[in-house]
Amino acid sequence: MKPVCPRCQSSAVYVMTDSTNCQLVYELLSPAALIGLGVSLCKSFKVHPVIGVVAGTAIATVIEIAKPHSALPLLINKQHCCDDCTHVFSTIN
Repeated sequence: MKPVCPRCQSSAVYVMTDSTNCQLVYELLSPAALIGLGVSLCKSFKVHPVIGVVAGTAIATVIEIAKPHSALPLLINKQHCCDDCTHVFSTIN
């Protein structure tokens, strides 16, 4: 069922997605990026790089486990924008 704008009762609404920002954050917090960051930090602090690999892997694992839990609110609360009056509103699916 397509939502209707609560302000002007128009059916010309579309779902506002913020998936590009979410995808960018997930790419920056990818396991490869975090492991590389851990290794480079260990090299700059003159610590063995294996510690950076272990720390990066641990942080990446925690993020991967938490990722499905943070995606659930995005699926429930969707924001819509009206083409006619540009009103932004949320719906719960």
